[in-house]
Amino acid sequence: MDSILLVRVFSILGFIVGLVAVIVLFGIIKRTKDAVRYGFIFILVGMVAFVVLEAFKVFEVFLIIPQTIAVDVFAVVFVVFLLAGMWKLKTLIRGLSDFGQAFVITSKDKYEDKLVSLVKDIRGVCYVTLEEPYKKIVDMLDLYSIDTSSMQFIDASGVQSGAENCIEVKNNPEDIKNTLERVLKEKNLSCVILDNISALKNIETFEIPLFVQDAASLIKANEAQGFFIGKMENLGKQTINDITMLVDKVIGEEKW
Repeated sequence: MDSILLVRVFSILGFIVGLVAVIVLFGIIKRTKDAVRYGFIFILVGMVAFVVLEAFKVFEVFLIIPQTIAVDVFAVVFVVFLLAGMWKLKTLIRGLSDFGQAFVITSKDKYEDKLVSLVKDIRGVCYVTLEEPYKKIVDMLDLYSIDTSSMQFIDASGVQSGAENCIEVKNNPEDIKNTLERVLKEKNLSCVILDNISALKNIETFEIPLFVQDAASLIKANEAQGFFIGKMENLGKQTINDITMLVDKVIGEEKW
């Protein structure tokens, strides 16, 4: 008799918990983006199946309906959709982890090779050039057969380009960040390259790490990956150390 009572209690509790979970998941789905929403929808369907499953168990325990194969069917549905939802969310989380911000340390003599190796396999690029003008960067990449027509350039070098895929801005932190944020919101871009951060003007050297931190947060908030190129000869050991503490990873074998 006690075991039957225990089964009834657990069945009712399972039904209530499942119902609450359905309501919570529905609220989450209404407030999330599509990429996240799909994973929660799978879990929601699984939880609805769980609620129905527990309802059948309650009905069976209280002898309202006889035992039916529907219990097994909803059990399978619950497991399948729960696993599908978890897999979808795991894939999303793995994708979000790719939005890491990297500090690319290079020397002046290795700068071109490092830049080419960085750009050649990336799509959806927003290239922010702070030192070299747009045309010089494009001509250099063309030598390596890298198509720049699909890239979006932000040129803070002070040289006008007149190119359709290039926006000229003043070389100061606020103008660069504001333009970058606008471009990322307007266009479907997955990567931002800032070349090179030591060429920032109207800013003290010790303030460069703060700029990197602000820009990295902005880029990550727009679900993009950022690469901050820095020439070690122009930055100094302390600035390099400060920047490495603010990014997700450091690329470069140069010793400073």
